[in-house]
Amino acid sequence: ISGLTSQATRELNFPVDERGTLKSVVEYFRETYGFSIQHVQWPCLQVGNAQRPNYLPMEVCKIVEGQRYSKRLNERQITALLKVTCQRPQEREGDILKTVRHNAYGQDPYAKEFGIKISTQLASVEARILPPPRLKYHDTGRERDCLP
Repeated sequence: ISGLTSQATRELNFPVDERGTLKSVVEYFRETYGFSIQHVQWPCLQVGNAQRPNYLPMEVCKIVEGQRYSKRLNERQITALLKVTCQRPQEREGDILKTVRHNAYGQDPYAKEFGIKISTQLASVEARILPPPRLKYHDTGRERDCLP
């Protein structure tokens, strides 16, 4: 794996012959494997090299236990990740409620079949904020421990 595409699967095309005829990844998987890609908004894994990339939709891939992606994210990916993870509580609550309403779990046949009920109200719990733990580093380092 050389990286992730910056474009969604539905936007990816590649040349199929010497004349430069393009075919979409979605079309290729449908015609070649009879596989209809469900998550066309996701990026693809890019394998091969930059001159002749091969695109693999994430849903046809399996991560072997213990593997990880060790390359740095690009600026756009970092920005998107920070935007999602650094939400204010009210924004996160709004997003969760919007998702629950959009997914209409009350109408889902599988949820009904298994007797699963998903509330449209968030649960309220009592909580307290714990003090940060003291971090211990290796004894040979400049700092042996710290309190963040």
